[in-house]
Formats: sequence, C-alpha cells, structure tokens
Amino acid sequence: MKRTTLSICSLSLALLFSTVLDGAEPDGGESNAASKNQSQWITSIAQLGDGNSFVAATANGLLMQPASVDAFNVDSPESRTTLYTHPAAVWAVTCTSDGKTVASVDYRGNLATYNTVTKEIKIHETALERWCQALITEPTNKAVVAGNEAGKISVWDFAEQQIVSSVELDGHAVTGLAISPDQQQLAASDGNGQIHLLKWPSLEIIGKSKVSDAPAWCVAYGSNSEQLLVGCGDNRLYQIASQPEAKPAVIATGKDWITKLAVSKTGSVAAGEVSGGLHVLTDIDSPPSISKSLTAESGVWSLLWSGEKTLLVGTRKNAIARIVQSWDWMPDPIPPKESENKVKTTDETTADEATNDPPPEATDKIQPGKAADDEKAAGVSKVEPAEQENP
Repeated sequence: MKRTTLSICSLSLALLFSTVLDGAEPDGGESNAASKNQSQWITSIAQLGDGNSFVAATANGLLMQPASVDAFNVDSPESRTTLYTHPAAVWAVTCTSDGKTVASVDYRGNLATYNTVTKEIKIHETALERWCQALITEPTNKAVVAGNEAGKISVWDFAEQQIVSSVELDGHAVTGLAISPDQQQLAASDGNGQIHLLKWPSLEIIGKSKVSDAPAWCVAYGSNSEQLLVGCGDNRLYQIASQPEAKPAVIATGKDWITKLAVSKTGSVAAGEVSGGLHVLTDIDSPPSISKSLTAESGVWSLLWSGEKTLLVGTRKNAIARIVQSWDWMPDPIPPKESENKVKTTDETTADEATNDPPPEATDKIQPGKAADDEKAAGVSKVEPAEQENP
C-alpha cells in the first residue's frame, strides 16, 4: 500500500499602509460639530470605551490660553465636538475602558475629570503641581497615573478626588508612562534618557536603565511584559529588557526625534517623529523590520491604534489623519510547465529520478539554499512532493 503525505502551500498577505487624509485638510468652515481650526495642535488621543468614539486633547502656540478636549468618530476625525475646556493648553487625555470617565491635564498642572453620562466637568486646580506630559488610566479604572516636569509620579483616585500615592524620581521631567501587560510594573521615561521601573501598584522603585544621552521621549511595552520600546531624541527607537541596568538595542533609526509610540494588540508598533515622520513595524523581533515609512503633513504629536487596521495620528498643524491597513495577495507562484504536470509511467522513470537527483536542467536553475530564500522572501511556501512508500 502506498502512503501519501500532503504538504500545505501557504499564501502570504502583503501589508500595505495608505494615508487617508480625513482631517488633514479641513474645509475651514465654522464648526458646531464640524471641522476644527487647523491651527489647533492635537496633543493626545484616547479611545472612549470600546467602540468608534474617541477624544482628543488640543493646544496651540499660546500655552496659557484656554484649550479644549473634543470628541470625534473614527470614521470622520475631521468633525469634532467640544466636550469641555481647560484654562491652558491640554497636553494629555485618557479614558476609562467603560467610556464613562475622561481625564486630562493641562500646561498649568490642572487635572480635569469629565463624566460622559452626566456631562459633569470638574477642574482640580494645580492638582498635579506642574506641567504633565504623561497621563494614563490604571488597569482597574479607579485612578489615573501622571508624571510631571519635576520628575514626580502621582496616582489620582477618581472616587476620593485626590492624590492617593506618589513618588519622586531623580528630578528629570517624566515624558512617558506605561503599565506592563501583566499589571505588575510601571515604566517611566524621562528627559535624561532613562527608563525608571517601579512596582505596580505600590510605586516601589525597582531601578532604572540608561537608554540614551538624549531625552527618552516615550515608552511602551511590546507584546509582553519583558520588553520595552523607547523613542529618543537621538532619532532612534530602542528595545530594552524591563529590568534595571539593562542594555538597549537599536531597532529603527529615523530622521528626527522619535516622540510618540503606539503598540497594537497584535504587536504592531507605530513610531512618530516630531517633524512628521511615521514608521510602522510589524516585526520587532529578529531581524527588526520597518514595514512602511510615511510622512505626515506636520509633526506627529499623538498616536493611537483603532483596532488592528487603523492608526490615528494627531498632528501639530493638520488635525487628525488616519493610516489605514489594507490587505492584498502576494503574486501567485509561477505555474509549472505542462510537461512537469505529466504523470510518468514506470517505464518513463529516469535514473536521476530513481536516485532522487535533480535533472540537469533543474541543477542549472536552482542554487543550494537560494530557492527557499527566494520563496520565503516572496511569501510563498514550496509544495514538497508527495512522500511515497513502496509496498
């Protein structure tokens, strides 16, 4: 009896990124729930619950002038509605996962909380003492974590409406915050090119690592709790273990400061430059690869994935743009020649085939190891011949 083993031919999908200029060029008209002025900076974006609604923090060149927190839909980011205003430029916004609470911080260190159900807004003046670039919601949705320019990290409890715990680092401005996927660790980047590690939620300091001599502008955990991504003022994106005194490795180099990071649920990484460069990496393991590099019309000041196929980009002068993932098939493999499809009889079997040696013409076309490499690069797996067993 003959036994046949089947091999599976896998078709790879090519990942393409196209820019959708929703919001990049507003029509300039007056806005009620319509387009906002292009001069507004979009400094931060957060998802409102788990649907298609989002909020954006705004600012402009006059940092001590009032600014707003706006709501918008992912399908029409050019149309934003003001939820509430701050007395100064808003620098960061975050939401609880149920979408019921929005929190934001401004250039004066004021913390605002907004109830999306009752529409109640509370401004807690100088609650965070100084300007904060970093603000995130902690996993239980009971509090927010903020880092200010004096190097202080504070936890603000929604129910108690006050800071319930805090810790001072070494005096350098906190530029970014991230809580590990296992919810055991808090990472903070600072203006001295360092990453500070703290136990969560106790805020006990574990240690720190030096990443760069330039400021570390942003930090994010990758797809697990063991690795961190850090964007720095030396134009480099680093990967570093989430341990004290770890050594960083460069995984991408841009043309300007890398100031914003966003990691999707499947591990795709978006990195934004202060001058508008945008890099999307789908594989940061070995070897690291940039799938696409784009340029926004102005500086990238905020990034957020909406699901796995849309990246929201807040810019300095051109409102909110979208980067959309599209999928297409790789080219089909070259079909075999008709003669290769012919089923040979026993009498037609050659000596070369009997010894499993390739025929002379195949030897001229295939170099050892090259065919597999070429097929791998094209995203097509080779179909191995059926394995036969003599009776």
